[in-house]
Amino acid sequence: MIQANKFRLGLFVLAGTVLFITGLFVLGLEGLFVEKAHFVSLFPESVQGLTIGSPVKYKGVPIGTVAKIKIQVKDKLIRVDMDINLSSFSTEKAVANNDKILFFYRFIKKEREKGLRCRLEYAGITGLKYIELDYFGAKNPKHSIPAPKNMVNKIYLPSTPSALKDILKLINTSLERIAKVDFQGLSERLSGVLDGAKQIVNGPKLLKAIDQMEAMSANLKDSSKVLKDTLTPKKVKEIINNVDKILDKLHLISVRLEEQLVKAKIADTTDSFRKAANSVTDSKLMISNTLLKVNQAIDSFTEFINYLNDDPGALLKGKSKKRIHFNTK
Repeated sequence: MIQANKFRLGLFVLAGTVLFITGLFVLGLEGLFVEKAHFVSLFPESVQGLTIGSPVKYKGVPIGTVAKIKIQVKDKLIRVDMDINLSSFSTEKAVANNDKILFFYRFIKKEREKGLRCRLEYAGITGLKYIELDYFGAKNPKHSIPAPKNMVNKIYLPSTPSALKDILKLINTSLERIAKVDFQGLSERLSGVLDGAKQIVNGPKLLKAIDQMEAMSANLKDSSKVLKDTLTPKKVKEIINNVDKILDKLHLISVRLEEQLVKAKIADTTDSFRKAANSVTDSKLMISNTLLKVNQAIDSFTEFINYLNDDPGALLKGKSKKRIHFNTK
């Protein structure tokens, strides 16, 4: 009985082992019958976290896995070979099995010219990476890294720097700038500034200024209180009423003044003044002429008096004529 149980147990273990080996064999051969394309890309940056078997995605859709990771000694670039499952892509028209890979390579070459690139991306917070295919920087599809030589049945797809690389570059640049800062000098200068500020705060001038400000504040408070007590709402209302009355009176005076100006006939009065001014001018001219004639008469009378003084008898015998003497010689 015991021998029979041992035989059954051995047969069960043997059958399980055979099934396990058969499953591994089937699963291993399954990949041989799946149509695949092969991509090659070169990365100038670190691929830390990328391993063989890491996913390859096109716009977030898994399309294959990483097959090989090598270092090109000549240019120190990281070469990554990828296996792409053609079953992840569908075509609008039927393509023969023999032409599927050729058709797919033509498609990838055309998209590469439009800006299709590889980029390393993080898979969550695990630190593992995968390769993302997308149109990064499609406005500038040119790439600076040439394709590796001796590629058989493979297509080269250029890479683009990952976003993490730019972040690390910025962090390194920031750290370098921070390292150049003279923190000790800044500390010493800051200490000096604080000492100076302390002296100013504790100085007598500032204390005196604070006392003066407090006195001004107290005076302002008292003045505000006086104004508040003086300018009561009733007083303000009375002032406003008085101002309204004064404005009404000014308006009335302006109306009356306008009426008086209209009644005064300013235009006619101005014309009369102009005529009177012209008359005064004419009278002034006549008076000037008259005074000139009077002045001439006075000169003539003065000459006559002088003549009588010289010859009093002239008034009786008349004015004698001067004799003219002729020279006979």
